[in-house]
Amino acid sequence: MKTEGTQNNDELIAAGHELAKCLDNEPLIDIAKMLSKMATQLDVTTAALREKTKQCEQLAAENAALNNRMQKLIQIINNADNSYCMCGEAMETHAHGGCGHPTGMFDYHYNAWLEADTETPATDAFLREVRASAVDAVCLKISNSIVSCRQDEMIGLDEAVNIASDFAVELRQGGAA
Repeated sequence: MKTEGTQNNDELIAAGHELAKCLDNEPLIDIAKMLSKMATQLDVTTAALREKTKQCEQLAAENAALNNRMQKLIQIINNADNSYCMCGEAMETHAHGGCGHPTGMFDYHYNAWLEADTETPATDAFLREVRASAVDAVCLKISNSIVSCRQDEMIGLDEAVNIASDFAVELRQGGAA
């Protein structure tokens, strides 16, 4: 059995909602509403934290794959000898194309490395969000400045905010560079 100090968030959320249901005295109604609101907010926060944890796990996996890819390149550079063809014959005496492997060992492994999959969708999505958030911050800064401007300046700044907001949406969707 779990002690009160070791309850997980789901149990705390359920307990908060249950306590709110039990408090039915008129003076305690406000407390019940507050507890229910707190439990709901904890639930929302927990869901957001789970999503961020998932995002971090995806980023870590991509980072590990990229690190592995770099280690493979280092291994290719350190171990491949370009003086021999894939067929085993020395490159200096080899007629390229005769064996079907017109490249040396290094070239072969390096070309295979270049062709390997290097997509990083989680990293790309994270960076798109970072860029879009920066544009959103600029929009907020401009919007806060509009109130102290003259009418003719307001129109131009308002349009700039609209353009920048559209650009932030484009960034999030991956359509903007």
